[in-house]
Amino acid sequence: MPAFFVLVAMPQMKKIILISLIFISTCSHGQDTKPPKEALDSLYSQAIKGRLDLLLQGGPIYFEQNEVTARIDNKIGHFKFLNDSELIQESLDQKRMINAIRTTHKIISNDTIDVNFGTVGITAKRQIHFNKGIRFKKANFAISCKGTNGYQPDFRFVLNESNGTWELVLNRFQDEMNKAGNNR
Repeated sequence: MPAFFVLVAMPQMKKIILISLIFISTCSHGQDTKPPKEALDSLYSQAIKGRLDLLLQGGPIYFEQNEVTARIDNKIGHFKFLNDSELIQESLDQKRMINAIRTTHKIISNDTIDVNFGTVGITAKRQIHFNKGIRFKKANFAISCKGTNGYQPDFRFVLNESNGTWELVLNRFQDEMNKAGNNR
């Protein structure tokens, strides 16, 4: 029996539910396209290199490793890309809290991607504690908050359809440095 005849024979409420489910499923998959890995790698590299405040900072700069930063680890200079267990071990070795930078992205649309940075404080101690058995290390991860000013991207990249390249249209860190320079 064709689907049209099944739809006609249904009571009114079932029709509404079926049509709304079909509509919701097609809308939720409409923005499901992901940029290629190479494009994301390039955007992350460009965003990290665009952080002039990090380039001017002395000492080691730690990045929390995720899927993308693991691929660009060897392409960027003096930054250390460490996974969670390596960050915990680094905190234990230094006997203090270390700050790592968490890098994420948000796909706004097929031609707009935001790259955002956040700070994660890692404090690790050697001690005996009981959590699902006996453990000898305890680690605390503290995630910083960017405030209540709504969503503001750190870097926004827009795809130039004519030549197929991603262009930087917003660099929040450069804008803040320009404002600080003008206030002097």
